[in-house]
Amino acid sequence: MIANRTNVVTPGTARKFARGLLCLLWMVSPQAWGDFALYQAAVPLKGTAEADRAAAFGEALKIAAVRASGRRDAGDAPAIAAAATDPTRYIQQYSTTADRMLKVGFDGRAMEQLLQQAGLPLWPSERPTTTVLLFVPSVGGGSRAVTAAEQPPERLEIERAAQVRGVPLTWPAETVDAGAARGRMASAGGRGAVLVGTAAAGGYDWTFGHAGQTARGQGGPGTGLGLAADTLAARYAPGSTRGVSTVPVRIGGLDGVRSYAALTTYLDGLSLVRGVSVRELSGSTVLLDLSVRGDLELLRRIFALDGRLTPAARTEAATPQEAPDFVWQP
Repeated sequence: MIANRTNVVTPGTARKFARGLLCLLWMVSPQAWGDFALYQAAVPLKGTAEADRAAAFGEALKIAAVRASGRRDAGDAPAIAAAATDPTRYIQQYSTTADRMLKVGFDGRAMEQLLQQAGLPLWPSERPTTTVLLFVPSVGGGSRAVTAAEQPPERLEIERAAQVRGVPLTWPAETVDAGAARGRMASAGGRGAVLVGTAAAGGYDWTFGHAGQTARGQGGPGTGLGLAADTLAARYAPGSTRGVSTVPVRIGGLDGVRSYAALTTYLDGLSLVRGVSVRELSGSTVLLDLSVRGDLELLRRIFALDGRLTPAARTEAATPQEAPDFVWQP
């Protein structure tokens, strides 16, 4: 994770709470959101010369910028292109595979600063998993979707594109026909996403659904994955992620110190959160100042991915200053 977060607790009642909280934080395992995976890439080595490896390092940095920003053209940004000519200061580790692939892991903090210099947004590493329902003529005559156990060339092409764009994928274990695919598309909610590809003249017809939104396109397997990535990045990598802002958030549903500890650990584990500061404690509700790469709307969208924090129902008895924005669901 990017190690630039702070935890601040104000004096008074919150100070007493903090002593118990700090003890419990050592007992709660932090979430691994895949920050390192966000800033890594694997590229082919074209030769054994030092110049070949240097070129591969530069290409890997461009791919990492695409994955982290959600912008397919991020590698063309002047700041990214300049960094790719001498990427050594950003490299954290690397290795070469038996099939001559160079796997590179970049330093998260340095890459994030580079994205800011380039004027690029940040796509948080909390990303919905996209279920791919791909109907190809070579599998069941195109009457059913490719399953997790099958690997036609079109699937491999989609998975390669997903590695570049940073889109988590899953394939159905069971048989899914066209009718079932339409049903899944219609029911695509705020946690998962669905990409449906059907063979057509000149390629495939693609439909992508997530959080009540639908996008369509036509082309090869890479085009379908690009449709999914662009749609997701538009939702989760808005312009507000180009900088850091402080967002006050009131959270209810906390029934003790252990709940506070779990909540704080959860928030601190989110890749867009840079700091968690307790402003006020009152019964089962806490008012926090969150320092985030983004804004409140992006927080709402990220929270919806796992349902740990749900929007609070408004009641007439509570004033806007007292009513929680979210309820903790341990």
